[in-house]
Amino acid sequence: MINVYLRTFVVSIVLTLLVGSNSYAYKFSLVPRPDSTKAKQKVSTKITDTRLNKPAYLKNGVKVNFIPFNPVKDSFFGNTKIMGASKASFNDKVLNNVKVYPNPISDQLNLSFTVNKESTVTVKIMDVLGNEITTLLSERIAAGDQNKPFQIASRITSGFYFIRVSVGSEVITKRISVL
Repeated sequence: MINVYLRTFVVSIVLTLLVGSNSYAYKFSLVPRPDSTKAKQKVSTKITDTRLNKPAYLKNGVKVNFIPFNPVKDSFFGNTKIMGASKASFNDKVLNNVKVYPNPISDQLNLSFTVNKESTVTVKIMDVLGNEITTLLSERIAAGDQNKPFQIASRITSGFYFIRVSVGSEVITKRISVL
């Protein structure tokens, strides 16, 4: 009994679709088609402002005045530098050339650096999480090249650490591994 109703339902759907598509095709065939022999009219895609009191600056389109970015070439070295930055801002560093050797370290750490003016230098060993392990140096040092040896065999165990050298607000960090 259910099969009979199901067959009737399916047949009615199929017939509806067939009749609907035929009537659509019939209606579509009645629509007048454009004559292909006529010259096609050119369609304008330009957008125009049809307001009565439109602003004068929009008559010829929108005009934008901007100054393009042109980096300045250094005449002596040929380097490109940013406009407005002074030469003093590049050489204002107090701490330069920080080197840690040998790396990996077994018992002695050698630290070399250059200080441009007399200042207080702090050298700390930090673990991987950023915790301070020990302070190797914290004193006022004269300007010039510095070479400092430190015995670290009894202070820390083997692993990866960071040497943090700071002078005022300048901080330079180097990674070391201890055997």
